[in-house]
Amino acid sequence: MSNSLLDQADALMRRRSFVAGVQSGQTGSDGRGDAVDEAAIEDVPVLTDVVDDDAVAQHPQIAGGDSGRMDLEARVALEIEQALRQRLNQLLMDRQTLLAREIEAWLDEQMPQLVIRAMDGITDHLVSLLANRAKDELLPRLEAALKPLDVTESGADSAD
Repeated sequence: MSNSLLDQADALMRRRSFVAGVQSGQTGSDGRGDAVDEAAIEDVPVLTDVVDDDAVAQHPQIAGGDSGRMDLEARVALEIEQALRQRLNQLLMDRQTLLAREIEAWLDEQMPQLVIRAMDGITDHLVSLLANRAKDELLPRLEAALKPLDVTESGADSAD
């Protein structure tokens, strides 16, 4: 059936001089002019597809020649740009989510080790500071606190 339909369309184009390279003046030169015979009308293929209103609304017809075509091209370009921006935004959000997960996983692995190392360093430093201050400040104070006891004991021994 499709071959038959194609043959009919080809015959129509040849009769109507739609074939590339055929000039429109050649059709009238054979003496028939614009007369159409009944057999040619029967060979014309008929459109049988049903088109709903939504499909027609999505693809409006070009009205106004070049300005309509330019408007249509501008709308198509705008739709393509919007679709591209949406896709890029989605890809960026996916990448950001992936990066956030990787950073979080890395911090979960590295943070405990770094905190322990830092705390060990702080602990060592704190112990060193406390030992130095105890030697410099606490030891003299303790010695001073113990001297009066030595003096009172030695004074009691000498009175006997």
